[in-house]
Amino acid sequence: MEECWNDAVEAVVYELARHNGESPLDRGVALRRRLNELAEDLGWAHAFEQLAAERGWHGEERGAESESRVRARVHGAAVTATLMAA
Repeated sequence: MEECWNDAVEAVVYELARHNGESPLDRGVALRRRLNELAEDLGWAHAFEQLAAERGWHGEERGAESESRVRARVHGAAVTATLMAA
């Protein structure tokens, strides 16, 4: 399940980076690691906002919206896995 979370977080931070002119060659792995570090102290929503501030990303969604997109991806993956197993 942790891999599913990692994949979801990487996808969201990669999209945010791309919207701001960055093209992470690692598909967001380093950004996910930094986000995880921030989330330990701040929680997910604030961690997304702090990461955006650190990277100089402007006009992006609020941290809560980014967190919701991660949760939606994880939920969607879980539903797909359940359907495939059935």
